[in-house]
Amino acid sequence: MTLFLVFTASLSAAPQLVLDTTSLDRGFNIFPGSNGASQIVQAYNVGTGSLNLSTMASAAWLAASVEAPQICTAPATVCYPIVISLNTAALPAGQYTGYVTVADPNAVDSPQQIAVTVNIAGIPSSLNFYLTPVPAGTNYLSYDFAEGLTHGTVTGAATTESGGDWLSFRSFSYPGENLYEYEIVVTAQSGQAPGSYSGSVVLAGDNPADNQTVSVTLNVTTSPIIGGYNVTCTPSCPDGVLNGSPGDTKPTETVTFSVSVAEGTLTITGATASSTGNFLSASVSGANTIVLTADPGTLAPGYYSGTVTIASNAVNNSQVSVPVVFIVDPAGKPLISEGGIVDIGEYAPIAIAPGEILAVFGDQFAASDTSAVNPGPPPLATTLGGTQVLVNGTPAPLYFSSPEQMNFQLPYETPVGQLATVQVVWNGTPGNMRSLNVNAASAPVLLVWPASVIAGGYGIVVNQDNSLVLPTAIPGYAAHPAKVGDTITIYCTGLGETTPAAVTGAAASSTQLETVMNPSVSFGYLFNGGPGPSELTSTRAAFAGLTPTAVGLYQVNVTIPPGTIIGSAVPVFVNNSNAVFIAISQ
Repeated sequence: MTLFLVFTASLSAAPQLVLDTTSLDRGFNIFPGSNGASQIVQAYNVGTGSLNLSTMASAAWLAASVEAPQICTAPATVCYPIVISLNTAALPAGQYTGYVTVADPNAVDSPQQIAVTVNIAGIPSSLNFYLTPVPAGTNYLSYDFAEGLTHGTVTGAATTESGGDWLSFRSFSYPGENLYEYEIVVTAQSGQAPGSYSGSVVLAGDNPADNQTVSVTLNVTTSPIIGGYNVTCTPSCPDGVLNGSPGDTKPTETVTFSVSVAEGTLTITGATASSTGNFLSASVSGANTIVLTADPGTLAPGYYSGTVTIASNAVNNSQVSVPVVFIVDPAGKPLISEGGIVDIGEYAPIAIAPGEILAVFGDQFAASDTSAVNPGPPPLATTLGGTQVLVNGTPAPLYFSSPEQMNFQLPYETPVGQLATVQVVWNGTPGNMRSLNVNAASAPVLLVWPASVIAGGYGIVVNQDNSLVLPTAIPGYAAHPAKVGDTITIYCTGLGETTPAAVTGAAASSTQLETVMNPSVSFGYLFNGGPGPSELTSTRAAFAGLTPTAVGLYQVNVTIPPGTIIGSAVPVFVNNSNAVFIAISQ
């Protein structure tokens, strides 16, 4: 909060929306058949003028309203309370996440989303667990529930019908707190053969409503057990929420499943999607991956939800589903996603310096299924495919344009230590504005090869013979490990202004080098915030500056110092940059 208040004066004259939180994920425990207590999120205007807020909820069990402005206590300034109602009485047991969008079309950093997670769960009537035989992998699991999900203090007695003493119940409390936690625990026994085993836990409580019996099934199996999944999106989707608009490119979401223990190989054979408005489809893409596609079609603007289930050789398919939230935006207006301005090295919102190459993600930046790059050599154009990116109202040089992503150079003239505004304009239609904290004169970001070239986070680093510093050659590229004493070239962005001064959007000179102060380059691992014995070596770069004929691309030439560790994936970082991997051999 303080950061926004300090730098407000540098923004263009406009309201600026700040929320005191964008996540209500404290796991609200609500009894089935009951509504949850209302929650309040405070909205502030740290810009000029006044906010004119509206809200939209993603689910029927969520509602939000904006109250009249008042003086808030932390900080002591005017705020707009947003009251979020949890109308959960009709929800069956389970965990639910919904979203509330808060928007002012004339405000910077609008819209924003508040993620709300609730847990509808009393005492379960039955539990079903999957484990591998001992000693392979994880051999115990538990179901945890707090006293808030019972009507009072409870005790439990566990019994099993077969398989030995694999079921237990325990309770514990935190020191100084009058609150009990309970666990029903299953533990695979040594020598326990694969199969299904039955048991039960009889609960007895101070309140008769808690006198219940929980049936428990333990499945010991050598088949794969799905333990979770990871989501990546095209384009970027903060919080896993997809955006689209009628007639625009259909956003996709790639879901990769993992097994909970190393027991068997997962093979997905099918994926089934269901959704409101029939926007969602799913297909199998590899042994453990599915691809979800959201098609806005002719849907009206608003929130839509869906779910995907899978068929596989895993034993717990019935316990696995992927929720999908899709926001259909009004057609025709560019929309920068919340958190959508990132560096091009790791696509993360880390420290930002003038001259850095940035990507901005969102929706409706260009015509559907189109892309554009500069047609010739630098200087870079400030309009591609009819689209501009404005930084503090001035068009920035562009590298790439598409409906969901723009790559641009942050002008060297952008003031350090202030917030800048970023806005996309397509065919003369301006979109929303997002703030960008330009918080460093130099903020190196090392470039990483995409997984399609080589997976594992390897940096774009070159040997003296122009081969890549990788463990082995890869299709289309010569590569080999470097050696201690070799001089390598590390490519990055974000090293800031140069001497002589670089020109925004222009190619670096090939006759007069544009340099920066030689940074420190480190090789190896950090442990507990500091180097472990002999794991980290550091040295000064021999050269650092802009790569001749390129725009915004820096190179750091450094000799690998004596004592550097050997390995196929040795971390390297420049000053306080992100770490990438290189290969170093004897």
